Amino acid sequence: MITINMFGGAKKIVGASSLVFNRSIASISEILEFLQKNAIEAKILDLNNILIAVNGIESSALSGNDTIAKTGDVISIVPVVHGGI
Repeated sequence: MITINMFGGAKKIVGASSLVFNRSIASISEILEFLQKNAIEAKILDLNNILIAVNGIESSALSGNDTIAKTGDVISIVPVVHGGI
């Protein structure tokens, strides 16, 4: 099992603060597909405006969407907030 924690607006979009992905191994791409399929508001889940961390390490510092998560890992999904005048 891989735990996926959502923060900020991602909680509202997905409809939960955390989900369990019942696979022993999965890439970040597969996890994002799982989130989109299970999101209440999938249309506004913008995968280009989120940070993804695996056990506290930002996935872009690893292998990006090819990063592999395994049982016991914790994935954190953090929306990037944009704004301005």
